[in-house]
Amino acid sequence: MRKRSPNVSYLFFYLLFSDDAWRIAAGFVCALFFGPLLTQGRNLSRGGEVMVWLMIMAIGWSAAAWPAKKITGALQRAVKRAAK
Repeated sequence: MRKRSPNVSYLFFYLLFSDDAWRIAAGFVCALFFGPLLTQGRNLSRGGEVMVWLMIMAIGWSAAAWPAKKITGALQRAVKRAAK
């Protein structure tokens, strides 16, 4: 089997079926949603705000492990069914 060079569609599907991509996206969404709620009105320095946002992203990444596996599993099963 010959080796193909990666292109945009390969990268897109690789990220779509990757657990880590879904976990990273969940971490960003959690940070975007909870970040402003937790940092407003607390007189934090810029470094403190960055640290809170990073902690929220890490918690979102960690909490999304199970849903990410379920999402990628469902996508893989759907692709396999469609290929039949």
